[in-house]
Amino acid sequence: MIEIRNLTLKYGDSVVVDRLDLTVKRGEALVLLGASGCGKTSAMRCIAGLEQPTTGSILINGIAVFDSERGINVKPHKRNVGMVFQSYAIWPHKTVFQNVAFSLQMKKLPRDQIRRSVDEALSLVAMSEMADRGASLLSGGQMQRVALARSIVMEPAVLLLDEPLSNLDARLRDRLRVELRQIQQRLQMTWVYVTHDQDEAFTLADQVGVMEGGRIVQSGSPHYIYNRPDSASIAEFVGVDNVLACKVVTTTDAGQATARFGTGDGQLRGMAHSGCAHHDMRACIRAEDIRLVGDDQAFGSDENAWSGRVVLATLDRGMTRYRVTLDDGPTLSVARPTAESRFEAGDRVKAVAPLTTVSIVRARTAS
Repeated sequence: MIEIRNLTLKYGDSVVVDRLDLTVKRGEALVLLGASGCGKTSAMRCIAGLEQPTTGSILINGIAVFDSERGINVKPHKRNVGMVFQSYAIWPHKTVFQNVAFSLQMKKLPRDQIRRSVDEALSLVAMSEMADRGASLLSGGQMQRVALARSIVMEPAVLLLDEPLSNLDARLRDRLRVELRQIQQRLQMTWVYVTHDQDEAFTLADQVGVMEGGRIVQSGSPHYIYNRPDSASIAEFVGVDNVLACKVVTTTDAGQATARFGTGDGQLRGMAHSGCAHHDMRACIRAEDIRLVGDDQAFGSDENAWSGRVVLATLDRGMTRYRVTLDDGPTLSVARPTAESRFEAGDRVKAVAPLTTVSIVRARTAS
């Protein structure tokens, strides 16, 4: 378990981590998600002891490893924390077995105990058959498995992973992120994983913390973050393709709102989040929540429908991705299964979205 309270890290006048409060339960996987420079890696390095925060406290399994008021700052190697880096940090002149065994040998454990522990760790990451192979002969994905095994073998209280898959190709990343999640759940490991990739975050997390400007601006389950981003800036970061500036006209007790958008008389209905009276509002609609129909077709009373013209249609891994310029000005991104796609560039269409799939939120999270 990790408990972080009022943690601040400054470099001179620059605030990198800003009054961070965070709890990670035992056996839980937390993913810190955010753009470069948001403070996520710096927060992780504070947990590891590689950075000394300016103020605040960090407890691991109830034991303070940093407390600015009490003058506590436990050295990194005494925090029982494992870390997997983006760069692998594998010794190329050693074998796979030797890489994983090194830290146990430094602890002067019995040889048979080292053998059992390393064999178990390599089995977990599916590298048993390569135990005697030189590390310099491994692929990037295999090196990352060795780096993970080297951390697991130490049985850390907390495992920290700093964008460990970012150097791998897309197909291998997809496979390894699923395998990582299976290992975490099998071992019930407490871990903090840092990434800028929303797909990675949603695959690997029990809890996602979205970071902006050194703070967690929204946290919750992957399902919650995906479906209910608190602001347009968060929505865009977690993959919402359509973010339209709008002005709320009316709201209902049921949480629905009517808003105007675009350069003409464009109107939309959606689900209003808190603070919808704020002047700087956005309507957020995922590309896959919009369907296209002929311009003369009817639509449901609980749906939005906007007339426009298809300006682009491209294939993308079983989906057809459209760009549709509406008569009222904005251009929408639409994604539909290729099997049901029947429109081409130049076609007149209606873009239809159920009002429950339209979120009307503030442009940015309140500070």
